[in-house]
Amino acid sequence: MDKLLSIIVPVFNVERYISKCIESLFCQGLSDDCFEVIIVNDGTKDNSMELISNVVSQHTNVKIINQKNQGLSMARNNGLAHAVGRYVMFVDSDDFLIDNSLSVILPKALDSSVDLVIADYVKMTDNDIEQSSAIISSQSIQSTMLYGREAFLHCLKPDQCFVWRALYRRAFLEENHLNFISGLYFEDIPFSVECYLKTEKTILYPIPLYVYRQHSNSIVSTVNKKKIIDFNRVIAYVFALQKSMCLSKGESNKLSDIAFSTFSIEMWYLIHEKGMYSYRREIVRDLKERVPNLFFENGLEQYLTSIFFKWMPYTYLKIRYLLGK
Repeated sequence: MDKLLSIIVPVFNVERYISKCIESLFCQGLSDDCFEVIIVNDGTKDNSMELISNVVSQHTNVKIINQKNQGLSMARNNGLAHAVGRYVMFVDSDDFLIDNSLSVILPKALDSSVDLVIADYVKMTDNDIEQSSAIISSQSIQSTMLYGREAFLHCLKPDQCFVWRALYRRAFLEENHLNFISGLYFEDIPFSVECYLKTEKTILYPIPLYVYRQHSNSIVSTVNKKKIIDFNRVIAYVFALQKSMCLSKGESNKLSDIAFSTFSIEMWYLIHEKGMYSYRREIVRDLKERVPNLFFENGLEQYLTSIFFKWMPYTYLKIRYLLGK
């Protein structure tokens, strides 16, 4: 039987969370024959792989790919290169799927052959997860078909460019040469932006699919110089797309919102993370070199920020710090 879905799970030092993640993939009301799970061992140094060995051994639809540690982008790309499913989903190994959600969502994708199916998600802390059980129902929930860049305009929130809230038609990714940028933190942003800009048909089906676990060891909660520099790379990438693609005013404004959101998060970390203080001039200089004509164009706040940052970047940082922003 052809595989209808490939679920790609990169694994690196997540022994506290990995069991629940992998177990949730087999609680979807789907036959093992119709989907595959691709576990990419990204050179994990803990007991993550041993902890899931019992679950894995009970199923014949699991592929394990071992690689030296190359980061999340390369692990996802490696998994994607081995995928055979008509649709692909990316799951982070510290998160998990809500029971029986895919049995509702996957048929929507298959029946319509859309490029993307966008679902909903919930944010939960470890404590929330321990005290609750999430149950979904497909009753009275209407899906919406979106064409062209409607999904980009109406579904992609600037601060929520998460790749794991969607199913992707694998042929769509291949035809558009869509992969994750090697070695980049926050790789979800450029990947999501390009997918949403290039999709021809999308279904928005707002049932909860995914639990996004918020904890102190996540990428966004631990910051270093490399991660801050990667914010600059993301901003530069978004600005390059803005110049290279034929966009409407609304689409250009949305890209500006995404770049501005990324910039604002970067500035917050640059101001509030003590370890980043000594790097702030280097990081600001790097951003100005990557985007010489940095200018956010959607609204007064973006306009004033652009002017202030262009001429007085360190005064801008100090004012933001004093305002607690």
